Amino acid sequence: MSEPILYKGRGTPEMYDDLMDFLNYVFGFNGNEEDFKKLLPKLYKPEYNPTYANYVVTENGKLKAAIGAFDSTLQVGEETLKSRGIGNVAVHPYARSKGYMIDCMTMALSDMVKDGVDFSILGGLRQRYAYFGFEKCAPKYRIHLNKTNLRHVFRGVPLEKLELHPVEDTDTDLIDRMYALHATRPERTLRPREAFLDILRSWQAEAVAILRNGTFIGYYVGSLSELTLVDKADLYTVVRNYVEAKGELEMVFAGWDRETFEAMFEICEDFSVGICENISILNYKHVLSALLKFKASYTTLADGVITARIHGYARDEALKISVTNGVPAVEEYQSECDFEFTHKEAMTFFLGIHSKHWGGMPAAIRDWFPLPLFVDSADQV
Repeated sequence: MSEPILYKGRGTPEMYDDLMDFLNYVFGFNGNEEDFKKLLPKLYKPEYNPTYANYVVTENGKLKAAIGAFDSTLQVGEETLKSRGIGNVAVHPYARSKGYMIDCMTMALSDMVKDGVDFSILGGLRQRYAYFGFEKCAPKYRIHLNKTNLRHVFRGVPLEKLELHPVEDTDTDLIDRMYALHATRPERTLRPREAFLDILRSWQAEAVAILRNGTFIGYYVGSLSELTLVDKADLYTVVRNYVEAKGELEMVFAGWDRETFEAMFEICEDFSVGICENISILNYKHVLSALLKFKASYTTLADGVITARIHGYARDEALKISVTNGVPAVEEYQSECDFEFTHKEAMTFFLGIHSKHWGGMPAAIRDWFPLPLFVDSADQV
């Protein structure tokens, strides 16, 4: 039998139907209730060109492997970070153990480094993707509460009824208001208006506008994810209305949203600290600089300085990280460093919820970390 003709590279527009059929097949979707275009319309509708975003392997023109690498931009305070998320990691069951996943991941990550991507994010098993430079990090908070909690907390306080309105494509004015309100979030993925509702509906979530007597006061996605209000004083009223309708609430929010955390901590049954996703930092200087400046915008950072040599996935970086009069700076550094990290060690040190190296630094500087990298569920791939 002759060797198959192999193609390894980006997908082409002509592959669209085959790619959708291939992904649905590998992931066990039936193409009706379960379908990539319904699960993540923001990525897989033909107008979003998902074939170009995919790195593929074909044998004699037939798809055997595909990995998506989807661009986005994270606004972090006054700065932006270029991100590329990995999704739809798929290998045909008859083509496993041929190294095709490694081929696709290598192509995707090589292009990220070449294109100046700051960080990559993906979901999946920790050790499986550690081979490619990813580590589970970036903190998130999760709270749980139910009707019993609220009955005790708000005893004797009447419930003001709000309308929780699931948004439809025809609700143009509401979508415009939601889009404008999303732009007030200090850390957010930049979203084109034309794809905004598709993005909110990622993972088959429901996008909901919150109305008081017909007036728009905020929105949320799914289980109060990325809850954003015109007036934060409405937080408890919204939570009470949601729990009245659903019975309980499990809510995830970013570490930078201290005001929401403190308010929800007062009324919840329990809470936990977890991690956002698998992350790989490809440009430590830019990522650390942006995140430190952002953290300094909502909390006081103690003055201090550390130096670190990082053997990163993209390249080695030696950095001086300092805070002077509350103002952070990250600079390249040429002398001997206080710390020397592998790529994995650096990510858990700067972004993790635990690092064995934290004990070796001054207590004041310890409070700088973890840095507040967070990607909303609707923006994950």
